[in-house]
Amino acid sequence: MTTSKIPEGYRLYQAPEMYPEKIGPLYFKKEGDQYKFGFLVEKGHCNFNGMLHGGMMMSFADEMMGHYVWNAVDKRRCATISLNIDFLAGAKEGDWIDLNCNITRKGMSVVFIRGELMIGDQIILTADGIWKIFNQTSKLKESAAPSS
Repeated sequence: MTTSKIPEGYRLYQAPEMYPEKIGPLYFKKEGDQYKFGFLVEKGHCNFNGMLHGGMMMSFADEMMGHYVWNAVDKRRCATISLNIDFLAGAKEGDWIDLNCNITRKGMSVVFIRGELMIGDQIILTADGIWKIFNQTSKLKESAAPSS
């Protein structure tokens, strides 16, 4: 991995022994009250055609959109109940992928969110999801969540 391609301000997203570690390395940076997420496409993220695997794109979107929702609901437990994905373009090894998120509606028990995976200004995937908010506080270890 070439860390020189990681944009300034991004830090390693650590989730010891959890799913994000298996698909990473993933990165984050905090901008005000919001988080931005990204990753550098490595050979292990690619399919036999040398392109970023669609499963990796979906996993990254689901995992990081979920973290975005978790942060927006005061770190209460939540889970994906629906995620619709549209693939618009491909990516290859060496590309930096950013995730842009926007919560479109937030209720008492569900959150609607839209995410876009980007290479620069090009959208390569859109994701529209619904997350269920649980009443209990999160049991997520602090070490698994970005801190400021």
